[in-house]
Amino acid sequence: MQLLLGPRPLQQPPADAALILGARKGQLEFFRLLYRRHYSAVQAYASQCVAGPLAAQEVTSRVFEVLLQRMQAGEAFVERRHPGILRVQLLGHVRTTAIAYWHQERESLRPDFRSWVEAGARWPWGEDGQLGVAFERLPSLTQCLLWHSLVEQDAPALTARITGLPSRAVRSASDDARRALRQARTDLYLERLELPDCRDAIQRLAARQGAPPATNDAAHLLACAACMSVYEDLTQLDAQLEAQLPARLLGWWTGREYLRAKAAISIPLDDPPFLARLLRQPPTDTSTERTRTRRAAAPRMKRVRGTGRRRSSRLHSLPPALVSHSRTAAAVTGFLMGIGTGLLLLTACNQPSGAQQEPPRNSPSPTLSARNGVRADQYSTQQETVTGATPGTRLLGSMSSLRYDRVRFSAEDTTAHVELAGPAVAGAWIELRVDSLAEVPLVRIAPSADGSVTDVSVPITPVDGVHPVHVVAHCPNYRPKCIELHSFGTGTASPGR
Repeated sequence: MQLLLGPRPLQQPPADAALILGARKGQLEFFRLLYRRHYSAVQAYASQCVAGPLAAQEVTSRVFEVLLQRMQAGEAFVERRHPGILRVQLLGHVRTTAIAYWHQERESLRPDFRSWVEAGARWPWGEDGQLGVAFERLPSLTQCLLWHSLVEQDAPALTARITGLPSRAVRSASDDARRALRQARTDLYLERLELPDCRDAIQRLAARQGAPPATNDAAHLLACAACMSVYEDLTQLDAQLEAQLPARLLGWWTGREYLRAKAAISIPLDDPPFLARLLRQPPTDTSTERTRTRRAAAPRMKRVRGTGRRRSSRLHSLPPALVSHSRTAAAVTGFLMGIGTGLLLLTACNQPSGAQQEPPRNSPSPTLSARNGVRADQYSTQQETVTGATPGTRLLGSMSSLRYDRVRFSAEDTTAHVELAGPAVAGAWIELRVDSLAEVPLVRIAPSADGSVTDVSVPITPVDGVHPVHVVAHCPNYRPKCIELHSFGTGTASPGR
């Protein structure tokens, strides 16, 4: 082998993008690598949300189990922003899972996280919003490099495995990513500047990254407070990225405390229980039946027309030299095909993570009109809901959620209408949250106390444009499913319509 191809170079572990593709195709060993690669971070972030190591372990297992289920089902990830950073997707799922625990047992949360949720789980919008906009303009691989090298402060070797870059290229690529962010931030400033002198000064300052400003630019900064603020912002961009970007993307962030927890957590040697169960499962009946069909069909295909003999028996009647030549040709052909297949697989595994993030969806989610009403079964994705007793409805419990990707609202609508049925006990309710599960609820509605189907109308703060809508519920006494959602929508009618 080495005589033909030369010494084989060290093989780079597959990047996250290649592992995700393999896991979507049912290759559980690829998911095992993802699990071990991101376990410490997910467990550490869970410990920042829930109280106690056992609760953090339960949340961690739940997050990875749902991730595998959605990969195998071909569904999109929990959060569709920044799809090139799997770590952000996982930490975001930890946060939403912990918030779901808050609906059941608030004492299971850490006190500071519980206070944040009870205050509305508000994102720190008072921070630098332009930083997040500049970050979103960058390619997915650049975003991934910035997150792991600057925010997570992962080792270059781990960042290389995650992104698919060679280890020796991670540091220079991270420096290029910082420069790209600084340029994107500069472009945002330039889009707002109208005075030519200010535009020229900011362009020159951005080009001299890290160097003191020239004499004429220094004089301009002393005379222009706006440009001085821009200059100070660009020089402190790395520190701002580390401190402010995680809060912009995740909402809840404890900074150094999370990093210390991550460094103290070791990777488990055993597979998680849900993965171990899947690995022990025998092949499906469908694949077994296909194998039996192929085996049954093979002898018939080998029969020679007009005779009762098989081709294999005729092969033994050929001259020995011809038989040996045929077998040699088949071996060489198989060897070359193996080389070609191996090169294709290596190319796919070494592909940067920004190249392939998700398989293409058949069609985008349709736009639904809140004014016309949205049926419960028109959801884009769901978690732990089932079909209700009435066609078009869904049953929800405390760990359930429905997501409607594109719902159009009108700023003229001041009332929300929800048709639902619930248990004949107090304590059950349903919430509609716009844009994110961590946003303040647009509306919270309790079903009728007699358990009948009721159309409830309540006033809301008007919403305009197309937004994703999340529906969550709470069931008292830990009931698994208690609220049947029929539909929701908005209108201009008064609450007593």
